[in-house]
Amino acid sequence: MVKVTIGGEVFSFDNERYPISEAIALEEGLGMTYGEWQAALPRGSAKALAGFVWLVLKRDGRETPLADILSGKFPLNEDDVRVEAEGGPDPTAAPPSSDATAGSGSGPSPRPSATPPRRSTRSRSTSSTT
Repeated sequence: MVKVTIGGEVFSFDNERYPISEAIALEEGLGMTYGEWQAALPRGSAKALAGFVWLVLKRDGRETPLADILSGKFPLNEDDVRVEAEGGPDPTAAPPSSDATAGSGSGPSPRPSATPPRRSTRSRSTSSTT
């Protein structure tokens, strides 16, 4: 579980559970595969962040259309989103910069850097008898 703050409002979010219906909705709404979304989220993709916010709101029972987030009808700035481990700040996330132009030129990271959707740890194996 992580704590997600969107525009000052705090939500608990189960980042271990991603039902296929949510993955399909993200693919359709964002125009990228679920795997691309998983990879884009920690890299700072604005589109992936919009999908993450939509998912957090959806799980809280708020039927905010993803199209509204993408179009700006639902007002959202990058700085409006923060993700922390339930016990406090994410220890693996980069500390926020007080100067948005310092370092790499990117400001404080709103993306859930250590909390992207988890992929299954199960792998397919084939056995060979040689």
